[in-house]
Amino acid sequence: MTVKTTPFSDTYSGETYPLGSTRVEPAAEVTAGDASLTGDRVWMFVQADGTGVAANDLLQRGSTSSSYLATTSTASADRELINLLGVAQHAIAADQYSWVIVKGECVVKTAGVSVGNNLTSSGATAGTAIPATGGATDSFAVFGRATTATDTGVSDAYVDFR
Repeated sequence: MTVKTTPFSDTYSGETYPLGSTRVEPAAEVTAGDASLTGDRVWMFVQADGTGVAANDLLQRGSTSSSYLATTSTASADRELINLLGVAQHAIAADQYSWVIVKGECVVKTAGVSVGNNLTSSGATAGTAIPATGGATDSFAVFGRATTATDTGVSDAYVDFR
């Protein structure tokens, strides 16, 4: 784990921390930032691809040799969990570096999600999670569980990208 004292929302033009570095945010800080979220969460340092990412986007690994190049997940259902990277909690401009959530409660773009739904990547909208049906076609892509229903295009969720 990397020791960090600046806000997770800071972005950088260079690799300030080693790519793939992780940091735990204690539960008290999580709840202080958003009273609807609880528990510790783990952040990872990544680089946004050449198009950047938006707040609350579900992210996948970019198509380069770097395991830590983040891109907004494509509108492709059944993305394998190993290819998903995390959830952005703030916008990261093209080619910039910052932190994304890889484990714990966060806010993620969703469509048609109810409380308790397992979440998988969307086949309709880039960067968006949908309810997993539990069938063979998407059970390997489950990355989280909704703790609130879709409201204005986002839900609170517990995620674990392992």
